Amino acid sequence: MQWDDEGNDRQLALDLFDAFGSTEKTLHANMGGHTGVPWFEGDAGNRFFARHLT
Repeated sequence: MQWDDEGNDRQLALDLFDAFGSTEKTLHANMGGHTGVPWFEGDAGNRFFARHLT
């Protein structure tokens, strides 16, 4: 999540994260706005989906 995301409410994002019942979850929070997602977060997401969907 982007900590200063002007398009998404921070508390709602944290509440959604808390609602997931998974035993394997990690919250990645980055400084910046909605379009400031660092490139390495895409890599982390790809690795997660590769582990769980293949």
